[in-house]
Amino acid sequence: MVSTKEHLQHVLNEKFDIGQHFDLSTVYDFVLNQEYDPEIYKGIEFPKETVRANLQTLRDQGLITFEDNNGTYYRNELKGLNIDDPDFFSLEQLKKYGRLKLPAPNINFVEWAVLHKDEVLSHTVARQLGIKCQTRVGESLFPRTIREIETSIDEEGYDYRAWQPAVSRLDEFIHHKGKTYKYIVREGNNRYATRWMYFPCGIIEGDSEFALRQFGAISNTPNREKKNDCTPADVKSIIQDGFECGEIDKNEIAVLNHLKTYFKEVRKKDRRIFVGEILNEVGIKCEIETYDISKAQKHLRDSYGIEDVEGDVANMSVDQTLFCMGWGRKPDHFRKHYLIINKQLEFPENDYTMYGWLESGQGVTTDPTPENVDEKRIILEGDRKEHIQYCHKVVKAYQKGTLKPLNVRWMAQANETEPHNEFQ
Repeated sequence: MVSTKEHLQHVLNEKFDIGQHFDLSTVYDFVLNQEYDPEIYKGIEFPKETVRANLQTLRDQGLITFEDNNGTYYRNELKGLNIDDPDFFSLEQLKKYGRLKLPAPNINFVEWAVLHKDEVLSHTVARQLGIKCQTRVGESLFPRTIREIETSIDEEGYDYRAWQPAVSRLDEFIHHKGKTYKYIVREGNNRYATRWMYFPCGIIEGDSEFALRQFGAISNTPNREKKNDCTPADVKSIIQDGFECGEIDKNEIAVLNHLKTYFKEVRKKDRRIFVGEILNEVGIKCEIETYDISKAQKHLRDSYGIEDVEGDVANMSVDQTLFCMGWGRKPDHFRKHYLIINKQLEFPENDYTMYGWLESGQGVTTDPTPENVDEKRIILEGDRKEHIQYCHKVVKAYQKGTLKPLNVRWMAQANETEPHNEFQ
């Protein structure tokens, strides 16, 4: 018996030339009216939904393309061997050259395989069945990348030296719509969605279901080679899954260490704020709240009802007197004091209010804690007075003539015009 997808593909091949555009209503007319076969659609309650789902599958396999700007499809020209050819991919080449990223904990490589996709449960079908196998919160298929891979396979053959997809064996086979799934995708690497029905991959096993799901997230962390990196939302989701499974402790240190170890490039500039967001969503408050300018401004609006708090002191106009600023990185204090005092000198008639917070993390000698927070605030408030006294000493010495001029010798840098052994 011909499947609904095969019937749709036959109709498209018969009715439309390669590159010819067609819309959804035209497809409905051909498939469900003019070329309708009641035996094929027997027992299907919503045939239009089936047609749309099959169009999506053909699109994912590269047989057709959908254009968002005008809502039409068109057939693609297919090159290379038959997509159902079992000998298209070489298991021996895969064994010889294949590479598999195993960055995640509690994961082991089992063997290489070339599997038929009818045996491999995809992320899309798993989601339809309510099976959580992947960590992507948003888009997981990237059509442009898939097309680039297909073009490369057509023109140069399959790249067995590239990072390969990974699957794991199902504990129990899943029977769905006439297929028997024995494996499940853990990291498709955009290769499952190519148009070939066979799928070169590595088979892995994990100590737990969480370890296998996390494998996909860690495999997609940003680096120089990855195009479609996982997002902060993906990372947040997998860590919160770890909370539920008891694999990750619900505290700042555990989450911070997990991020530093496995997701080094994700939110690394405001990692501590990210930790707070992850914990806050499961009802846990950090011992010390960590801010940056945007978070401080939002907190002032939401919790205090204070609007129009600036984060850029240097560009504040005469009618802007509220600003927020973090303190704790000593080398940066001179610049911040300079900006504030300079603004006060520019508009001496203004009374300014600073909403401050204690910084933590890289560059801070001692992170704030519930025990030292009051002491650090007192010290930092006195820091301004010390800075002003220092400036006063400098001016006084300059006026008395005891601050001697600095001898400056510029080293040669313009190689075409300046002798390399003469100061400028």
